[in-house]
Amino acid sequence: MKKIILAAVILTVCTVAKADFYSIHTIGGTVTKVSDGDTLTVKSKNKTITVRLARIDAPEISHYGKPAQPFGKEAGDYLREVVKGENVVVYIDDVDKYGRTVGTVMMGNENINALMVEEGLAWVYDEYAQDVQGAGLNELESVAREKKKGLWQDANPIYPADFRKLQK
Repeated sequence: MKKIILAAVILTVCTVAKADFYSIHTIGGTVTKVSDGDTLTVKSKNKTITVRLARIDAPEISHYGKPAQPFGKEAGDYLREVVKGENVVVYIDDVDKYGRTVGTVMMGNENINALMVEEGLAWVYDEYAQDVQGAGLNELESVAREKKKGLWQDANPIYPADFRKLQK
């Protein structure tokens, strides 16, 4: 009986510790590379991490011989212009199946994830935006759509996940 109680306590402590780690863990550093409209590299004094911007999905760029999606290059160029060489703080949510750190990137008081949506250069990634932060992003996307900013100028914009499926 003592072993069962001990196991339950350890499992509970580990679960809470993991939740606390992802909800409050941050890393600060300098953006050294922007791969596309939703992925960048941050170098801190201890390590270099690849960061996937949480809750957003930018249009695809051309890679592996596959075509780019409209506004894919523009999204990457804009993100690069805004953050490359700048100091940022990443609020870490998770690590994805590719080993990238998934999080919200802040530059001073500016939420870069939200900025990409606000400028019409990324969609809200509905599958991963079912929280309070996602709700705020949905509002920004609605305004960008109404104003026909960025990718919303296109008569028939294709959600990046759907675009990726079409390329297979």
